Amino acid sequence: MNKKETNRANQISISKEFTNGVKLIDIDTTIAEYMVDSIIPNVEENGNQIKVPLLYGNAERWNNARTKGYLRDQRGKIQLPLVMFKRNSIDRQDGMAQFKDVNTLPAYRKYSQKNRYERFSLQSGASRALEQYEISVPDYVTVTYEVMIWTSFTEHMNEIVEQFQYATDRYWGTENGFRFRTRIDSFDNQQEVGEGSERVIRTSFTMITNAYLLPETYDDKPTVKKTFTPKKVVWGVETDLTGTSFTNPNIYNEYQSVIDFVAIRSSQRAEFTNSTTVKLTNVRLPVLPVELIGSFDTANWFRVYINSEFKQSTTYTYSFNGTDNEIIFTFNNTLGFDLDGDDEIDIVGKYEQLWI
Repeated sequence: MNKKETNRANQISISKEFTNGVKLIDIDTTIAEYMVDSIIPNVEENGNQIKVPLLYGNAERWNNARTKGYLRDQRGKIQLPLVMFKRNSIDRQDGMAQFKDVNTLPAYRKYSQKNRYERFSLQSGASRALEQYEISVPDYVTVTYEVMIWTSFTEHMNEIVEQFQYATDRYWGTENGFRFRTRIDSFDNQQEVGEGSERVIRTSFTMITNAYLLPETYDDKPTVKKTFTPKKVVWGVETDLTGTSFTNPNIYNEYQSVIDFVAIRSSQRAEFTNSTTVKLTNVRLPVLPVELIGSFDTANWFRVYINSEFKQSTTYTYSFNGTDNEIIFTFNNTLGFDLDGDDEIDIVGKYEQLWI
């Protein structure tokens, strides 16, 4: 049995926060938390500030409140003041997100613990790598909620209704979480009389929320894929000797070593060895073509940066170890200080990185 090959380049771990999808419970929770944190006010009763509770109306609780016009607690007392809501319906928005099977929405994250910004990027010409997320187009839906409010006093009811009215046609949610646009069209006010002639003021209304749903996986495939943008694009030189326009290939062959040498440029962070020495590993030092001897500035073969500060070539010497594929840099007293393991030493120049 042949083992299925796996492309490990696609096996990039994704933080759990990006793979949870968007579920109905997320929409319900976002709406409920926004009502508690931002809309429903405290009311004053007998000189005390009372927090108005919010309940989700399950079928039994909602039907009981609808039938009697109020809700009682476990001790048989009418619960006042109180706000209760429930989800009524979910309708798909047909005019949104066509071709969702082939479309994705891009999102980017600049930095994380595993993708930190390096100061050397500016010196070496490398761009900042971003975490790129390809998110499948969600299902856009309209969620309808029904809300009922009970109070003992008209003044309390007015305060609560005013807050809901002001919050209509806004995005409900948090800055770092989900946000859904919610609309309230009208309020229906009624006055009930409970047992014992206890007055109950009730207001009901419907909320319409524009939201979206996205499962974690569909057809055994994740709906969120993660990649990294390239830090740097390295350009090489290739010459096409085919065709009729290049009639004398010997001209290119004669200068091939010069052209290839000019194209070489690499950057790498050096490894600390001791207080005067660092090294580049898994590299190769190219041979200077004879045509460039005397014209190429070999003294500035490298550009060395210590903690993002450029250091002149007079502060160091270098040697190439072809056996271990290492370039060793030894700094002299003109550097002015000793190196330590916390220094960031970045080297740009004419050397080739050997990929293994």
